[in-house]
Amino acid sequence: GRGPTGRDPEGQDPDTGGATAWWINAEVMNTGPVKKALTKLFGETGPPVNTHNAKELTRGLDRLGLDLHSLDVDTAVAAYLVDPAEAQYVLDDLALRFLGLEVRSPDAPPPGQLDLAGTTPDPALDTARHAVAVARLAPTLAQVLDSRGLRRLYDEVERPLVRVLARMEKVGVRVDVAELRKLNEGLAAEGRQLEAQIQEMAGEPFKVNSTPQLRQVLFDKLGLQPQKKTKTGFSTDAASLEKLRGQHPIIEPLLRYREVEKLRSTYGESLLAEAGDDGRIHASFNQTVARTGRLSSDRPNLHNIPIRTTEGRRIRRAFIPTEGCRFLVADYNQVELRVIAHLAQDPGLIEAFASGQDIHRATAARLFATDPDAVTVGQRSKAKMVSYGLAYGMEAFGLGQRLGIPTDEAAAILDAYFVAFPSVRSYMERTVAEARDRGYTETLFGRRRQIPELSSSNYRLRQAGERQAMNAGIQGLAADIFKVALVRLDQSLEAAGLLSRLVLQVHDEVILEVPPAEEDTAAGLTVDAMRDACDLSVPLEVNLTWGTSWADAKG
Repeated sequence: GRGPTGRDPEGQDPDTGGATAWWINAEVMNTGPVKKALTKLFGETGPPVNTHNAKELTRGLDRLGLDLHSLDVDTAVAAYLVDPAEAQYVLDDLALRFLGLEVRSPDAPPPGQLDLAGTTPDPALDTARHAVAVARLAPTLAQVLDSRGLRRLYDEVERPLVRVLARMEKVGVRVDVAELRKLNEGLAAEGRQLEAQIQEMAGEPFKVNSTPQLRQVLFDKLGLQPQKKTKTGFSTDAASLEKLRGQHPIIEPLLRYREVEKLRSTYGESLLAEAGDDGRIHASFNQTVARTGRLSSDRPNLHNIPIRTTEGRRIRRAFIPTEGCRFLVADYNQVELRVIAHLAQDPGLIEAFASGQDIHRATAARLFATDPDAVTVGQRSKAKMVSYGLAYGMEAFGLGQRLGIPTDEAAAILDAYFVAFPSVRSYMERTVAEARDRGYTETLFGRRRQIPELSSSNYRLRQAGERQAMNAGIQGLAADIFKVALVRLDQSLEAAGLLSRLVLQVHDEVILEVPPAEEDTAAGLTVDAMRDACDLSVPLEVNLTWGTSWADAKG
């Protein structure tokens, strides 16, 4: 149904501001006349289409053999750019916030509440209201994008990214189900063994997963010193248990048990459950979640797979390419540090990157006033921690905890860093001052992040706001660069008519599935797309690795 003007059967005014609002019954979408009309509507010569959550529409149209070529405004993505701090972008909420428009029937119960009175409106009528809401909301959000300088970011990055993510979700990534089962069984067996060991050390059988029972064993029976108290009693969370190391040998297997159970439930069982009949996992890639602009994933969450542990490598070993192909894993080399060098315009950092030096060794040489060749492994490690800590707004206390050193020693290392690279400190101070004055940070691509904490009367909140301001500019630009690279790479693969395809995106790396005959071409296109995503004062360096599994490619 559609209607540019007029009133619906319940008397609500569905004025769409001159636009045509469509709702289409799924049961008739694949019939001849309707599909023909949809092909014309969504084709390259079709009118601009506004929708809410275009990725889902793209996936749905794909199942009908259709492609969404004429997307104009995705109200979910546009609202995310306007205010990235929202937890979610529900059409009903956005219509009420920006238009004062109640989308739901006034007689309908609140979402999630049981309808005992039988007042729930006809689903078709409810859908029609949503179509009208999109038609009215889209131009409003478009005006906000224009007024805040967000149009280029939307048009060139976020809107084309919708199609890339939809395609990646459709393709999915192949998994070795037998390897996942083996992993899950191994974790379950280790968990049982640890549970028995913990009970033996406790001198009694008890449910290790039961917080009250564990609390009774640790603090009442064994007499360990509690570290933190919650509303329900002494804490047994991981941080509290870490502080109990050395008080009793039971803590070590207990921490490992927690780790094993988390791995088993989060990855062993979850990955098996998510593997489809096609032997592939089709994760959902989230474009409107992270405040910094970063992408995330769920069903399952692939971004939190441990990186340097044995279990993490075993999990990655279960991700394999289609028969006859290899994985090409491409990631940026130290992208946050290169972003810092560019934003701060620090001569020392720029020179180190431009000359291809080991940036952590070069940083350590300046921090510890020694020759680069004389830098020790420990000094290089500390320099690396300082550099990445700054990228995430870390201060002396956090750095000290990460390095296992006193706070005053960590503060001295930070001071030495800022003496060695003074432009970085100037950039940090300037960023915080600008954010405090404007109320938000802004990346080179125009991405904004509001930081109300900077104007708080609470000192700790203001400090947190300062860390967010420093972090947002760096992480936001890194996110913009990666998204541009994804869009360009997808377009390059399509333009070249290759069978190679994007299958996964995790942090700063993208994984392609590549047939043997296309390896050289795919590698070249990948490097070009990622290296040229943004013109910085330092080169963007891309690492390429190949493998017959994700773990194999990662080394």
